[in-house]
Amino acid sequence: MKIRDRGACSSKPIKFLATALIVAGASALVLLVVLNQAPRGGPSWAPSQALAQGLFQVPDFDQSYKTGPESADAGDTITYTIVAVNGGDAITGVLLTDPIPNGATYVPGSCRYRRPGESDQSCTLPEIWQEDFATGDRITTTFSVQVTAGSMAWSLENCAYLAWDGQQVERCTTTEVNPGAVCYLPLVMRNYPPLPDLRVTALTVEPANPATGEPVTVTVAVANVGSAAAGPFWVDLYFDPDPPPTQANQPWDQLCASDLAHCFGVSWYLAEGLAPGEALVLSSRAGYEPDYTRWPGYFVESRMHQLYAFADSWNDPLWYGAVRESNEGLDNRYGPVSVDVAPGVLMLDRIGPLEWLQRPVPRRPSRP
Repeated sequence: MKIRDRGACSSKPIKFLATALIVAGASALVLLVVLNQAPRGGPSWAPSQALAQGLFQVPDFDQSYKTGPESADAGDTITYTIVAVNGGDAITGVLLTDPIPNGATYVPGSCRYRRPGESDQSCTLPEIWQEDFATGDRITTTFSVQVTAGSMAWSLENCAYLAWDGQQVERCTTTEVNPGAVCYLPLVMRNYPPLPDLRVTALTVEPANPATGEPVTVTVAVANVGSAAAGPFWVDLYFDPDPPPTQANQPWDQLCASDLAHCFGVSWYLAEGLAPGEALVLSSRAGYEPDYTRWPGYFVESRMHQLYAFADSWNDPLWYGAVRESNEGLDNRYGPVSVDVAPGVLMLDRIGPLEWLQRPVPRRPSRP
């Protein structure tokens, strides 16, 4: 390699040693070319260095996440949600896998995935899909498993893997199986009084993939699976609670993740209670308590939302709520249910005066 030293006014070629160093990493490719002046016969100025650097952006799936229920009992069917988000450059052939761990079995036909604004597609496990991603692309995947085994307070960990070009991102979630189970031996009970056992058995959103401003109906199914009648009690629906409810006396307006104007929830009061084995479906469109509800009937933000429901959610003087049950706490909760809301047309006039969003939610009465 020859470079002339014009600054020294010499026509004699100057010899240099060229060294190339290539550094390859997960996020960049850097090419360094170092030009070292020959030690003898050259001009009097100090050695120079030239840097040629090419940076190549790569995919970024760090925003991806996986969710699942915090707790379940042996025999329960639980649903996992995996959201793959590419915050970097476009990439082809991204593979999503999810090997089901011991202690759970896949529910056939339950695997579905979709992009925002598109229809669901079916999938299988453990290799779920292989897709191309543009910058900002998002794919939401859901599937269900049945818990088949587990000792008391046993942790069921399930992990999903996104792989591309020799790179991999792992996202895991853990469900506690049979939480709080206690067994005393020997166990002798006489004349043990029957108790009710309230549970939320389903939470559905229609349409399942709404856009902002699109009318939505949320239904919550509540049942008494105990052996005694349950008296009056509250049921709460939570939109993105932080943290999620874990016990009675945590109404939706006390678990808001953001300011009051973006805090939404629905409350129902079941004045007649539920008889043993009785079930009831509640709707966000009717039958709720308007003074203790804040919900315009549609989503106002285009993003992934997490919904929860809780049976026997309020009766402040008593730690267990309004109904003493054979099981308390997480047994009364359902969720999260993930709802991927796409951008749409948001009609603020549907909400009504903006003061409605700023009005504090009054403290509800402790009933019965």
